[in-house]
Amino acid sequence: IVLTLLYFAILSCAPEKKEEKEIQIDISEHKKIRVLNFGSSHLTNTSDANQSLLDIKDPKVKADLDKLVNQLVSFKPTVICIELQPDNNAFVNETYQKYKVNQSNRLNYSDEMNSIGFEVGRLSGVKKIYGIDSQIGFDYPSLISLANENKSDSLFVENIMNNYKRVNSLPLLEQFREINTSDYKRETLNFYNFLATMHHLESYEGADIIADFYKRNLRIYSNFEDIPLTKEDRVLIILGATHTAYLDFFLENNPKYQLENTVDYFKIEE
Repeated sequence: IVLTLLYFAILSCAPEKKEEKEIQIDISEHKKIRVLNFGSSHLTNTSDANQSLLDIKDPKVKADLDKLVNQLVSFKPTVICIELQPDNNAFVNETYQKYKVNQSNRLNYSDEMNSIGFEVGRLSGVKKIYGIDSQIGFDYPSLISLANENKSDSLFVENIMNNYKRVNSLPLLEQFREINTSDYKRETLNFYNFLATMHHLESYEGADIIADFYKRNLRIYSNFEDIPLTKEDRVLIILGATHTAYLDFFLENNPKYQLENTVDYFKIEE
């Protein structure tokens, strides 16, 4: 009798356990936070070695910017992150609230924060914009000098620089589309890994300098993780293209997030 009762008890528990498992699968597969990690050229006011060569006052460039903004709005972001440090957030959002009323109120930083970040936020009804950058000194020129001491290394750097100039001279939509492709991000990461190998005998200058840059990108990721997000949020991140490449790597390995294919948001008329 005891064995019979035990048998029926096991049968009665089995369906309940199966249903609980199905619920857990549903949560893991369908409740990730969607992230559009958008790599941008710096349009104005940057100390970076490379920036867009386009004049944002040109009517054609302005028209392309408007198209780009509308395409990013189609993602329907609820949160936007930009390349400023978190200690600027009070000022950023004070300016953003004014911008929503009058678009002449703008940040005095590289203009993609205004023309893309603020404008997408205004049209999407985003309530708050977050800075997630973490500035760390980065001796980029010394790495280039080290590379130029060797002919083959110098030629490699020259080819990379020529490609940067080519991309930065493209029409705006083509430029932004290319820097968001997997191939471009892979080439960028490879270039920084290459710079990490630059050194004199029995020294590791390149690795130490690139380690600082890697540290900056890890801090950006840490700042992003500090933002209070819910499963219903849709996050648009706007950073320089190299930071985007690093952040892709961090985010795609975090099961909380679903990375969008950024290139899907570029529609270029032939």
